[in-house]
Amino acid sequence: MKHTVITGASGFLGGHTAGALLRAEFPVHALLRATSSASAVPKECAVSRVDFLNPSSMEEAVTGCGTIIHCAGATSAGSSEEFHRANALVTRRLLQAREEYAPEALFVFISSQAASGPAGSGPVTEYGRSKLLGEFAVKDTDNWIILRPPAIFGPGDPASRPVMRSALKGLFVSPWIRGGFCLVYVKDLARLIAMLLEKEEARGSILEPSYGRLFSWKEFHRLLEKGAERRIVHLRIPSFLIHAAGFLSEAMSALTRRTPFFCRDKCRELLARDWDVEAGLTYRLTGWEPATSPEEAMRETFRWYGN
Repeated sequence: MKHTVITGASGFLGGHTAGALLRAEFPVHALLRATSSASAVPKECAVSRVDFLNPSSMEEAVTGCGTIIHCAGATSAGSSEEFHRANALVTRRLLQAREEYAPEALFVFISSQAASGPAGSGPVTEYGRSKLLGEFAVKDTDNWIILRPPAIFGPGDPASRPVMRSALKGLFVSPWIRGGFCLVYVKDLARLIAMLLEKEEARGSILEPSYGRLFSWKEFHRLLEKGAERRIVHLRIPSFLIHAAGFLSEAMSALTRRTPFFCRDKCRELLARDWDVEAGLTYRLTGWEPATSPEEAMRETFRWYGN
C-alpha cells in the first residue's frame, strides 16, 4: 500500500486526521517544519522535517506516495502577505513537489468555508482570500479534492480554548446578531478525510461537510450548557463593541509587535450571517455523515478541556 503524506499533523485537525488514517491502516508520513513540535503527531507516523517553500526538501517523503493531504495553514497572521505565503504559496510548492515526485498522487486540500464567504458571496477576510488562492492553484492541476469545512470544534483546539474555559466558569460571550453558522466535529471531519482516499467519485469536487444546518448563537449557547452540564450566563455584545475590540487588539499588538489574536478581519467573519449549508453533495459522493451528535461532541470536548 502506498503511503499517505500529511501536513499539519502537529496541529488540531492534522493530528486527528493522522490518527484516523492510522486507524484505517494507511501508512502515514508527516511533513513538519523544523520549528514544529512533534508531540501531537501519532508515534506510528514517519516524520520528515522540510522547508515548505522548497519542493526539493520534500522529495524523500513524497516520492511514491498515493495521497497528499494538506492540512497545514495559518489562521492568524500579521499581514496579508503572511497569509498568502502560508496558505497559498505553500500550497503551490506542495503541488510542485507532487508534480515532480508523485504525479499520480491524489491531492486533498483542506481549505475553509471562509474561502466562499457568507452566502457564497466571497471571502471577507485575508485568511479566506489566501485559502481561495490556494484553491485556484489546486484547481489548475488534476486529481484533487477540496474540503471547505466550517467552524471545527473538538478536543485539542487551541482557538476555542478561551471560549471553553470561560464556559466552564459559567460565562459565554457572543455577538448580538441574528443569523447562523455551520459546525463540524473534528473527529467526524478526520474520518471523512481518511475515507476520501478510496472515494474516486469525489475527485474534482469541492465538499463542504457539516451538521447540515445553521446554529444561531442562542442555540450554540444551549449546546455549550449541555456539553458543560451546567448553567452558563450568555452575554451578548453589540456589533460596534466587537469592532472596537478588534481595533484595540490590533493597536495593542502593534505596540507589542505580536500577531493579534483578535482583529478587525476576524470581526467581519464573526459578524457575518447566513452561511451556506451544503445540499448533501458530500453524502452523495462519499456516504459520509456526522456520526456524533452536536450534544455528545460538545460533551467530549468539555471532558477534554476539563482534564
